[in-house]
Amino acid sequence: MKKLAVIYDDRIESNDRIKTIIGNNSFGNVVIKRKKLFQYIEEIVGETPDILFEKITKDSNITFADTDDYVYFYIKSTSAVIDVKEFKIILEKLRYINETTKVMTNEKMSGIAFCNFELLKDFLKNMTVSSKTNQINTACFSDISSYDNLLMYISSAFDSRYFNSISGDKYYVEKKSKDKKKMKMEYSYYWLIPEEMKSFMVLPYDYKEEKDYASYKMERMPMTDIAIRFTHHAVDLDEFKKILDKTFHFFNSRTKKEITKEKYIEMAKSLYITKTEERLKKLKSTEEYETLNLYIKNGTKFNDIEEIYQEYETIYEKMMTKYLKKEKKFYQVIGHGDVFFANMLYSKEINLLRLIDPKGALTEEDLYMNPYYDIAKLSHSICGRYDFFNTDMYDITINKDMKLELNIDFDNTPYIMVFKQYLDDNGYNYSLTRLFEASLFLSMLPLHIDNPRKVLGFILNAITILQEVKKYV
Repeated sequence: MKKLAVIYDDRIESNDRIKTIIGNNSFGNVVIKRKKLFQYIEEIVGETPDILFEKITKDSNITFADTDDYVYFYIKSTSAVIDVKEFKIILEKLRYINETTKVMTNEKMSGIAFCNFELLKDFLKNMTVSSKTNQINTACFSDISSYDNLLMYISSAFDSRYFNSISGDKYYVEKKSKDKKKMKMEYSYYWLIPEEMKSFMVLPYDYKEEKDYASYKMERMPMTDIAIRFTHHAVDLDEFKKILDKTFHFFNSRTKKEITKEKYIEMAKSLYITKTEERLKKLKSTEEYETLNLYIKNGTKFNDIEEIYQEYETIYEKMMTKYLKKEKKFYQVIGHGDVFFANMLYSKEINLLRLIDPKGALTEEDLYMNPYYDIAKLSHSICGRYDFFNTDMYDITINKDMKLELNIDFDNTPYIMVFKQYLDDNGYNYSLTRLFEASLFLSMLPLHIDNPRKVLGFILNAITILQEVKKYV
């Protein structure tokens, strides 16, 4: 039995249609659930000590030594693993081959194994192989050079919250949770909202309650969420404007109800103050809280997280006082409750927007919320670049002043300018939107404490937002 060397070829070009999803990224550098696609294969390979792994790009060459001890397995970067168990079996089988062997999926070559290094080099030079070559058939790969396959692969890689289980096939998505009330609220939401709002939603159906969980199904839409495309720099400004046209059309379609100034103040405080305080109290009970405070004290101008919150609360009181004096009428609206890019499915080809995963409701009264909440959620994807945290596309470094610095390799300034114009045109205050956005980042801290580095990133992001909105006070 020979050892195995895996060569991952990330030189494959994507076509223009694929680029509408992944931008100019190579297939191997597409990020799904916080990992690049090549890393999924690298990690599987790395679970066996005597298997080598190497990624080749346009700027790199193979560094493996020429030895008779290895079988060399070439994999296309367009071959995405969809069955890990089967993939591991294929790796083991290839150790025993004694002649060149193609690995086939649905009559297309996903990879090819060679018994010696010279055969591999010849193949990489010419990229051809005899049609009579031996082959192994497998269903462990999906060929994501196909637009439809890529769409299916991405839409199957749901990054659900810890209490949810999401499954399905190419026709539907099934969502399950032990939190039966949450499932009931999400399902009931669609049937409670006004007819004019339903066209923006994906229809839920087949609600079930079992002993240990509740579930419902939705049609699998043939489009990806905006988050995957935005984080891969695949949404240009022209398309972004079309997305905002649709989104603000939804915002303007929300049923609104006039309320008293006192009721407005009460509802806003519940969302942006009380909720944040309760979440930070929960954060204080975690083991990581004191460690985070040490980073804050040594790496920012604040002494601890509590001091950051006090800064937020002070700005909130001043900005809300100014806002309340200016407004003549106050409203609550029927909102979605979680309008951010990962919950927004969009098709560029037909300019279609659909929203998923609403906060939910059991009664009509549950539907109503502060008008800015949906706006702030959208802002935390656009201005706060929230989705880059979910894909681990950020860095925390120490600058020349020995302070912590958050770095995200994406200049969202042009997108913010467009967003600000839409806010102005539709009667929303940009500085107030960003203030409420800061509360979202602060209130999310305990929900992501399983990833303390991400929590620190949220804190640094909230500080940056507060520094900006403070000048409007």
